Amino acid sequence: MTIEISATPRPVIPCENPDLSMRFRIFRESLIRRFTRKSAYDRNDADLQALFQDHDQSIEKQCDALTRYIAEAFDHYAAWDYSHAYYPGRPSQQTARTDALEGTSRVIPVLAAWLHFQVETQFERKSAKQGELITLNGQKLNIPEIVKSAFLAGTNPSHRGYWGKLESYDQKICESADLALALWISKDWVWNTLTDNERRQVTDWFLQVNPLSTVDNNWHLFPLTVQLVVKSLTGIDHVDHHKYQRIKEFHVGGGWFRDGARGNYDYYNAWGFHYSLYWLDQIDPEFDRDFIHTSMSEFVSTYRHFLTPEGVAFFGRSACYRLAVSAPLLALLDMKGDMENDLEKSPITAGEAQRSLATSLRYFIGNGAMRFGAPTQGLFSEDSRLVDNYSGPASSFWSMRALVVALYSGHRTGLWDARLEPLPVEISDFQLEIPVIDAKVIGVKQTGEVTVIFTSEYAQEQSPKTRRLETQSLKNRLLEQLTGRAERPKNNLLRKGITSYSSKMAHFF
Repeated sequence: MTIEISATPRPVIPCENPDLSMRFRIFRESLIRRFTRKSAYDRNDADLQALFQDHDQSIEKQCDALTRYIAEAFDHYAAWDYSHAYYPGRPSQQTARTDALEGTSRVIPVLAAWLHFQVETQFERKSAKQGELITLNGQKLNIPEIVKSAFLAGTNPSHRGYWGKLESYDQKICESADLALALWISKDWVWNTLTDNERRQVTDWFLQVNPLSTVDNNWHLFPLTVQLVVKSLTGIDHVDHHKYQRIKEFHVGGGWFRDGARGNYDYYNAWGFHYSLYWLDQIDPEFDRDFIHTSMSEFVSTYRHFLTPEGVAFFGRSACYRLAVSAPLLALLDMKGDMENDLEKSPITAGEAQRSLATSLRYFIGNGAMRFGAPTQGLFSEDSRLVDNYSGPASSFWSMRALVVALYSGHRTGLWDARLEPLPVEISDFQLEIPVIDAKVIGVKQTGEVTVIFTSEYAQEQSPKTRRLETQSLKNRLLEQLTGRAERPKNNLLRKGITSYSSKMAHFF
């Protein structure tokens, strides 16, 4: 089923087409990284993996431990008053400093969400008032002060950790959305404690996004998130409703969005579109509640069938974000309470949402998906074939988006205390069609396998060679290490003409 969406020419993105000046800047920042970064922090890797292999442990306790694991490593890697964090791993095509910004921007939403979690949870009753987190090694971290320090350093032009001037098509536009979200989630602990001058400083940095252009796809959601947060915290209304209408133009029905006029239908629906729409609804419940709730519910009604206790039928790019696959189910669970006759309208229960979160985290983390304090650049261990060139060492922290929603909303949705309910493939065989994306979904209970089959071609020219996952050449590996810029092959299997995807993930091995 093809729905035509008006297309715009793709702009020339500086990081994708670097001139000599930018190549020198990338090389320079790579040298700075070499002298700034700290040793890889593996102190808790084995213990965390063992914890997630123990299915008798509650998922609440496991998520609490995962947060402490992340916080402890972030404290180790952080630089310049927590404004940046240099994690080990393969570089992106951005500068190493932008990669380090991701080390903060993609981590502090977890810390901010934990502040909500620890107010109610039994694990932190004694320190709930001050937001003190005790790491796995017994270190005490004041989370509000860490988040506050990051914002005051990152938005201060005279501070070494300044996040810098924003420009059109800049990766920092993407990161500004996670930063704004973290500020909004933690507002009771951080924003409300800032002086008027500090608030102006932070606000002025975020206001840079308003006149800037982005790539014409899911990126429209990033400035929208910033603008709604600024409006919520300050009353300044620069919300760009044209960007939001463009996002709605990408909606083809059934809760599925095309990622741009000529983009894919892939997992960005789960951890990109619906995750961001959930937060727009949380920040401003009057924004477009009917559409956001209805599209989320329609999406989850089919998407829930993709999930299995052992693996997911991955298709599209950014496979390293795999730990976020349950995010839409958790988000819809939180929205349920705001729906009229919610038990009739919502396709998800707290028991199934908990099962989806628990199985996805346990399967991947239990098989080594967290290393050196961060999600690995792969599915389990490191795998350069699955690391897109826009992904850096900390990019995989988008994998924590399901964790962020769970920590933020789990107590009020009954997630943690719910009676466990099975996933669809654990109940019976099934076969369903999703006409809006030309896909069939087949589940087999006996094998626990789900297969997604696309019934139309993404790529016209195919051969066994073009369909395979390519390995980075030795030449490009050495060039990447020398220059500090990603030089990896593009391995989006949808774009290569693969039409069948199994939760056994055979294509990836």
